Amino acid sequence: MSVSKTAVARSALYSGVATVALIATGFSALAGGFSIREQSVSSQGASFAGNAAGHDLSSMYWNPAAVSVAGSGLNTESHYSLIVPQADITVESFNAIPASAFAGISGSESGNIGRLALVGASYGSYQLSEQLFLGFGMNSPFGLVTEPEDPRYLGAELGRTTKLLTLNANPVIGYKIAPGITVAAGFQAQYADGKLKFATGSPLGPTTGFEGDDWAFGGTAGILIQPAAGTSIGLGYRSRLNHTLEGDLVTQGSFLTGGARLTTSAEADINLPDIVTLSISQAVSSNMRLMGTVEWSNWSRFEQLTVVTQNAGPTIFAGPATPANTAVATIPAGWDDGWFFSLGGEYDVMNNLTMRAGVAYEISPIRNASQRILGIPDSDRVWLSLGATTKITDAITIDLAYTHIFLEDGDFARTSLAGNAITGSVEASTDIISVSMKTKW
Repeated sequence: MSVSKTAVARSALYSGVATVALIATGFSALAGGFSIREQSVSSQGASFAGNAAGHDLSSMYWNPAAVSVAGSGLNTESHYSLIVPQADITVESFNAIPASAFAGISGSESGNIGRLALVGASYGSYQLSEQLFLGFGMNSPFGLVTEPEDPRYLGAELGRTTKLLTLNANPVIGYKIAPGITVAAGFQAQYADGKLKFATGSPLGPTTGFEGDDWAFGGTAGILIQPAAGTSIGLGYRSRLNHTLEGDLVTQGSFLTGGARLTTSAEADINLPDIVTLSISQAVSSNMRLMGTVEWSNWSRFEQLTVVTQNAGPTIFAGPATPANTAVATIPAGWDDGWFFSLGGEYDVMNNLTMRAGVAYEISPIRNASQRILGIPDSDRVWLSLGATTKITDAITIDLAYTHIFLEDGDFARTSLAGNAITGSVEASTDIISVSMKTKW
């Protein structure tokens, strides 16, 4: 090998950080709530059926015991997904007045609030002995960016910009406790950067925004059981993470603020869910496998988003002498738990080509109009996917996948911080094109 294993590992890590950071470029809350499911191209090709059953190293995201599947030596994977979203908000009434009455003052439609996004994920593993494996994953487990094309439309008080970026480092250790049984555990270190901007007082009002960041820590655990040739069962767990974003609450200068720009330090808590994934992959012939997955996400932890002042300072909500530790803005959520169900299959067309397809149904944690936050236009969805894997050389394998997501239309009924009642609907869909490269060093 022309380069050292240390250099290769360092290169893989830097590549993972760089590619995962690209999540900031667009709307990508493509699983229930604002989770990001696009962590594996091979799994995406089957609508994530069998994603925790050790299909390849990317299964580590859902089940760290998949650290053992790549075999001896150093192995790396890099996954990339181009996401093309379309999400349109239509306001139907403002304080019980039909939106049409505001024509010429504020529009009733947001335009597309989604943006093109490139999502990356990287993985690596190294076998230390017949039983012991080390692994590493770099992901962006949660995130979104939404921004209406018309920042002064009737729903602007409920959101002008919503952004969450997460970067998650996940070292893993796995141990084969018996033939066909591997257990593993991992550590999560996650950085989060969030931004929320909205019109203040009216859709034409000045922008108020909070921006902050934070680190949180958690764990992962899993077991991979292969009781017979062609059968693989995986159970994985990703722990809850609690972020307290610390930053500033800022209102642009306007007639409402006497022309002054209001700034004070503030913080906001974001409680992210535990995730449990159960998958199976079963061979039905020498060249065909059927797969399935059930996943539960504890989104009922996300009850609300509250911005609290850290120091005394001016805010548009509580005046020029707002005390420290004042809850100046509360956005209720009250979400339920999320569920994901998928079925898929793959067929070995020839020794170096495998085709796959899958379908999935996802139950959103948002079940009614009062739970739907306009910056997170989530709803129940159907996934339809196609994928392929081709072996280029003994050391390099390429995966391709395409997915279309059909999101159910969703209603919303929210009250802005100024007390204005706003109702309407959201219509959305998404296309995803993905590619990955797996390398055995």
